[in-house]
Amino acid sequence: MSLLFQSLSADATEDFDASVPHRRRVSVEEATTLGPVFAAIRSIVDYTTTLPVDFYADGPGGARERTSWPLLAQNINAEMGFGNWLGQLAFGIVTKGNTVGAVTAVDAERRPLMIRWAEFWSGGEDSPWFVDGQLKPEQLVAHVPWIVPTGRKLGLSPIAHFAAMARAGLSAQDYADVGRGGGIPPSHLKNTAKVLNRTQAAQIQRQAAASFASGLPFTSGNDWDLTVQTIPPSHAQFIQTLQMTATQIAAIYGIDPREVGGQAADSQTYSNDESRALNRAHNMRPYLTRMETAVSRWLPRGQYMKFNVDATVRADIKTRTDVIGAQLKDGRLSVNEARALEERPPVTGGEFYNIPRPPTEPVNRTGDAQ
Repeated sequence: MSLLFQSLSADATEDFDASVPHRRRVSVEEATTLGPVFAAIRSIVDYTTTLPVDFYADGPGGARERTSWPLLAQNINAEMGFGNWLGQLAFGIVTKGNTVGAVTAVDAERRPLMIRWAEFWSGGEDSPWFVDGQLKPEQLVAHVPWIVPTGRKLGLSPIAHFAAMARAGLSAQDYADVGRGGGIPPSHLKNTAKVLNRTQAAQIQRQAAASFASGLPFTSGNDWDLTVQTIPPSHAQFIQTLQMTATQIAAIYGIDPREVGGQAADSQTYSNDESRALNRAHNMRPYLTRMETAVSRWLPRGQYMKFNVDATVRADIKTRTDVIGAQLKDGRLSVNEARALEERPPVTGGEFYNIPRPPTEPVNRTGDAQ
């Protein structure tokens, strides 16, 4: 078993059908060579890595107040960039179903001041944690799971649980490989002068295959006839298989199939960039919530992290102006808060909120209040 699968539980590795010899196993490395799988991982990791984050603290009356970055985030940002660190967190979740790291520094209250995600790890259920080959006490292990079955601590591995679909996709992908020798042959090389024995035929096959794989033409004498095979309609279903695999993988990851080369339902249409961005943000919410909850758990009490999803939903100028104007008018935003949304500097007096006055009481004809 490869080191990558030391991170999978025993039940998860059973999904690779070791008892069925004719069905190929699928590793994390191999699955990510399948276009739809890599596209799904890239979509989720890129979104997480590039999304702005804010930190808040509980204020008076239950209100939240934006605060400076805690030491944990500052230390991580100085070492590798906080966005990259969040991207690694997302990558572990969407490939192995778990991201595990070592807490390498703590504060006086034993809260993490530095967490480094591990490449190899094992344990976590009923056995001790080994992180990058070192035994770690549970309080010095940071663990963020994906979907956790009842009675378990480790999350399910997406790669392990869609191994059957990955097998189908990889087989279809291999179908078009001229050097792999399966399916129908990419071409038929026929000797028109004499009958070949098995050894001679095999030698010519190897020479022709090497030429085809290199992209160079195959050169022969005047007694050879080359026929390039076309894929008949009955065999063209491998293209449909790739599309079906993409759609199924997108469904497992909860993202738009078109982001991974699949086809969306006819009803799933988006009229503009804003609606597509809103749909993507909606699909990403479960991943973002898991990461927000995990990071907030490691911060001082009363502090928490939030992804700024609104920053990715960019409406057109007129719509954005109308929305911000309405929020200024009813007091939901101050002038400086509105300017910050447009990445403009604050102005003197810009902290003013336009709080509407309460309506005056109606009066009767004599001027006395009713």
